[in-house]
Amino acid sequence: MASPEHLSALRRWLSDNGGYLHPEAILEYNESAGVHCRAGAALEKDARICMIPHSIALSSLNALVDDSFTVFRNRGIAPQAIGYFYLMHQYINRATSYWKPYLDTLPAPDSELLTPFWFDEQDLLWIAETDVLFTTMARQRLHEDHYQRALTILRNAGVDPSPYTWHLYKWAVTIFTSRSFSSRALHPQDSKYWSAYKSGPDGRRQTVLLDLSRSSAEDLDFPALFPVLDILNHHHDSHVDWSFDPGRFTVSISDAVARGGELFNNYGPKSNDELLLGYGFVIPDNPNDKVLLVLKAPPEHLQPEIRQIQPGYFDSNGQWSSEKATFGLHKTHVKHNTPGDVFLQLPSSLLELLTYTIRHERRLPFEFIDHVLQSLVDESSPSRHYLPHIARMIVSSLIPKLDRIRSTTPITPPQNKKQEIAQIYRTNQVAILESVTNSLRYYLRSLLRLSFPDTEPLPSGPFITTIEGLLELLGRHNPKAAAHFADGIVANAGTADLDQLRVAGWEEDLFVLLLCYFQLTCGFVLPEFCVDKIADVEDALYAVEIEQANDILDLVRVAALARPGSNWALQEWNANFIAEVGGRMLVHESFPMMVPVDGRREEPRPVIYVHGIRTA
Repeated sequence: MASPEHLSALRRWLSDNGGYLHPEAILEYNESAGVHCRAGAALEKDARICMIPHSIALSSLNALVDDSFTVFRNRGIAPQAIGYFYLMHQYINRATSYWKPYLDTLPAPDSELLTPFWFDEQDLLWIAETDVLFTTMARQRLHEDHYQRALTILRNAGVDPSPYTWHLYKWAVTIFTSRSFSSRALHPQDSKYWSAYKSGPDGRRQTVLLDLSRSSAEDLDFPALFPVLDILNHHHDSHVDWSFDPGRFTVSISDAVARGGELFNNYGPKSNDELLLGYGFVIPDNPNDKVLLVLKAPPEHLQPEIRQIQPGYFDSNGQWSSEKATFGLHKTHVKHNTPGDVFLQLPSSLLELLTYTIRHERRLPFEFIDHVLQSLVDESSPSRHYLPHIARMIVSSLIPKLDRIRSTTPITPPQNKKQEIAQIYRTNQVAILESVTNSLRYYLRSLLRLSFPDTEPLPSGPFITTIEGLLELLGRHNPKAAAHFADGIVANAGTADLDQLRVAGWEEDLFVLLLCYFQLTCGFVLPEFCVDKIADVEDALYAVEIEQANDILDLVRVAALARPGSNWALQEWNANFIAEVGGRMLVHESFPMMVPVDGRREEPRPVIYVHGIRTA
């Protein structure tokens, strides 16, 4: 633990090295908050809390110029790993380290560290099947690789690697992930030279200018520790101002702080997975919490079109990158009378990609969507008809994840602090997944019409219905035509009873026949893909559509013989019509959905999304 003497020494060290800490910013330590900062007196808004000169920052830059530790002068490993080993070197030699007052206040390597990097097998059960577990495992493999490569560099340089243990490396990683800032705070202004600092023979800090202009952007993005500044704990409601002036990093408060109040920093809108992975804590009611949805690669033929307008989803080789196509979904809140508002709470970039995929599946031409949300919610836009399918795609992606988390949740209570933190994270993940899937299902339910009684107006816009609903709608519009339709089905299948037809495997054929018959009798507002001049269906697929349509046409001929003069006998019946209307609507607008049956239970039934009816 950091004693009052250690904290006083740190304060003096900061001042002696050109830094500043507000006189009323009191450094304290307790078990719950660790080392933190409180206001010894009321502080007004815009008060400057601390100023940290770049000369006392600790990062991989120091390792590139330190004459007492030259093993990484030629790099050889990632900049962040160099920083970890440099911190280890300072800790191993802390008695003589320039940063000794700072090192004395850091959590010790043998203290309880709470990031998942330190979880044992029992602790890991509490993050099973979550985004945090997968990220932890990936980072563990990366760190192990960096560590082993660095040990090889040490040995080749004649440095004894034994003090640089895996445990100490994990500690250094944790210190950096929980306390560091981006190297952007050190980035030179109007110069290609970066300032690196070392201690000279007389103990004074010396500046060395490094030309890093040939370094990659990735190598210039590394973590840096700013002593004292990293003492301020995070609060998502805290308002602070970061100022990056040449050679220094300053933090001021934007809100007044009462006497005795804690002085906070704000790391930005961090989700609980980021907080747990980086800092080892979570916020129970974190407004920035999210779950991650990784979008699988779009169809191969669609990828070149997307790459032209959204290259950020592809790696340097032009291949689809699932990591870059990862979207954060937050808890959704939908009002009863505006179920479609759920889409306003989803990432617009996700909706854009799903829209491209939906259009591609329907063989519609690729069109760049500039304002995707406006396009999807505008009632005059054809794109709004993609919303039910977008909802289903997202739900079908999230439900397996939700089921896996639920099924692997430990049944025993948490046994330690790590498990308590992980339980909060896990519970929030379930809550977010449930809110998103329930909101999207509620939207789909809001479109569902199972009956069309004469006492209610016909739907004036899009709706979802079942075979039974569509038959009832047909009967309401034209009872005679509905009776003729049933007679035609009996002529082919021997019955018009829907339950018997389902058991006999007639459901899909019945749906196609009903959609076509309804189009001839009442008229749908047809989707774009039902118009052959708009949809670009390749010859091979169209041949399959026609082959299936000819089988249906045989049923139509039987029905027409049974009911001559009815709509079964209209000349509009042909294979092209059946394929382009009934066949494509079945493929692209029909899907299974849990619907109430007999007013008591729910069963999965095929439903159809209808864009509208012309007689409404």
